[in-house]
Amino acid sequence: MPAAASVVPERVAPPPGEPVPERAEGATESRGAPLAEPEPRGPAPASRDGSAPTLTWTPLPEAPSSRAPELDRPGEAGAAGGGGSLVEALREAPGLIAEAWSAIEAALRAIRAGLGTAGGEQLDVYGRDARLSEAVAPLLDFLYSRWFRVEVEGAAHVPAGGALLVANHAGALPLDGPMLHEALRRERPELPEARWLAEDQVFYAPLLGTLFNRLGAVRASPDSATRLLGEGRPVLIFPEGIQGIGKPFRDRYRLQRFGRGGFVKLALRTGRPILPVAIMGAEETLPLLGKLPGGLFGVPYVPVTPLGPLPLPAKWRIRIGEPIQVPPGAKETDLSVVESLVEATRSTIEHMLRDLLGARGGVFLG
Repeated sequence: MPAAASVVPERVAPPPGEPVPERAEGATESRGAPLAEPEPRGPAPASRDGSAPTLTWTPLPEAPSSRAPELDRPGEAGAAGGGGSLVEALREAPGLIAEAWSAIEAALRAIRAGLGTAGGEQLDVYGRDARLSEAVAPLLDFLYSRWFRVEVEGAAHVPAGGALLVANHAGALPLDGPMLHEALRRERPELPEARWLAEDQVFYAPLLGTLFNRLGAVRASPDSATRLLGEGRPVLIFPEGIQGIGKPFRDRYRLQRFGRGGFVKLALRTGRPILPVAIMGAEETLPLLGKLPGGLFGVPYVPVTPLGPLPLPAKWRIRIGEPIQVPPGAKETDLSVVESLVEATRSTIEHMLRDLLGARGGVFLG
């Protein structure tokens, strides 16, 4: 006989208007798992007036995932942190825009001062205009803090009572003087205000020379430097002179000749120490790509840079080395002593530059 097939009773749908009977508690599916009791979905969908019932459904709960929480993953946690950084950057945007606008206004004041149409009311004996310096402060602050993001090492080495800070010179336009001046103002506010010495080609340049003089530059001369040291000021010297800022970009961070050792003779005459200073970043800020004849403007040449007078946002680092003491009793007429101190200063700056460049993460990111 053929085997008897199991008969499954056909489930008959209830007539319209009748509620669907609930399953008995404990009924199971074919797999044996208890059926989940449907969640209430509001008022009963069916009505007694003969209209068709409203069907509702309840989604089954999702199976628990074995995945770890998103923020517990190192990579995705970093992404979340990056989003937070973006939010913070957006929050700071209005302040940055306000700073940039103040810097632009200050730049216009600086241009007017360079043209001789503004400032000049309160000059000190060296030509600095205190009111103009205050008016241009937003521009210097923006360049120093936001654009170049200057970092300074070794500012504690600068002694009280005057010292010679001897630095490498770079960039088609010599911004290293104002930036080193600003660094000392911030890092060592208790010292008398520093002054930087500008070579004749810069000091007498149209617009730039007048502006720098009004902001604190002093024409490079032994008499002016001796007077500044006598006032207990740090004096900033760039012995490469015009050769430093006039070298092509391919020769960046290659120190030029340090003149005839004038800064050493000054140290021997006054007994003040020499502090070597390495500045990284100025070379890429205004790289010299070429030179145009500048006779029409009264300058040796007009520098060609990527954005004209606008500086690129290279990251700056300034390292101030320990003082190089001059031998007691040595005279500035002793050429062997002068030459040895010049070489010691130059080699120290070269060594510091190599260290800074070796630790550099990138031109613009540092």
